[in-house]
Amino acid sequence: MQILEAQYSLEFSKAFNEKYPFDKFEEFILSHGMFKNSILSYSKCFSSFSTGKVSLDPKDVFKNEPKLKEIHLNLMDMRNQYIAHNGTSDFELEIVFQKKVKDQITLNQTITYKEPVSEYEKFFDLFEHCSNYILKKVSKKADKIEERLDVKIKFS
Repeated sequence: MQILEAQYSLEFSKAFNEKYPFDKFEEFILSHGMFKNSILSYSKCFSSFSTGKVSLDPKDVFKNEPKLKEIHLNLMDMRNQYIAHNGTSDFELEIVFQKKVKDQITLNQTITYKEPVSEYEKFFDLFEHCSNYILKKVSKKADKIEERLDVKIKFS
């Protein structure tokens, strides 16, 4: 479910970004929120801390896929340095303008957010690869259960 949430969230973000410039600030908030949710949902697939949860191992998922592994590592870094924590990233740019007129200084702080919209297709490829990997793993487990219990398993 987490990989599907990542895919759908990125699709929503992409749809909002296709109508850039935004008519309302709320559209930006929704687009950026969906982008962040996509990365968080994806990264949850690779970290599991509770009993019964299975996490993916990047060494297995990206075996023989160095380009996808690099995209994965970039997304995880983005998650760790920008989305989940305040680290060193260039996705938020803070600018302070200063103006001095006689005995008065004027400060104006703004913030600019950057989304890697041009890389969304790479992210979709990554999510699809992970989804296919998950489906293969689940099918193998189901096959073993069928054999061990001598039953037929059907997915709805």
